[in-house]
Amino acid sequence: MRALGAQSGVGGGGRYDGLMEQIGGPHTPGMGFAAGVERMLMAAGAQPTAPVPLDLYVAYAGASHRAAAFRLAADARRAGHAARLELGGRSLKGQLKQADRSGARYVAILGDEGTSLKDMETGEQRTVEPDTVMHHIRGDL
Repeated sequence: MRALGAQSGVGGGGRYDGLMEQIGGPHTPGMGFAAGVERMLMAAGAQPTAPVPLDLYVAYAGASHRAAAFRLAADARRAGHAARLELGGRSLKGQLKQADRSGARYVAILGDEGTSLKDMETGEQRTVEPDTVMHHIRGDL
């Protein structure tokens, strides 16, 4: 392990059967160990990190809604939300599955009938004005 330098040990131990006698006590079998927590952490390398929670997944039905979907995702990011946009060309059903797999809290669905916002925890879906999506996510409305 290069990170540990010239001395690569992170712990050690052994038998200490004669230790008690050396300090004036009776013969007592013994064993012990020591470990350097900081050295173990250095040897472990980079720790995995939890993925950033996804606030909003933007899905759209049809290429005619793609530009509006890009705008909505950009607006959400500017407002400080983690947002992902459908770029894989999936069907609406496939997009909703992908949103579920990605752990999105909300899905904005842009279609010919308007914009719907689906709460992925409760399953509740309602039609909203596109410029109010962030307010709904924050709980302002």
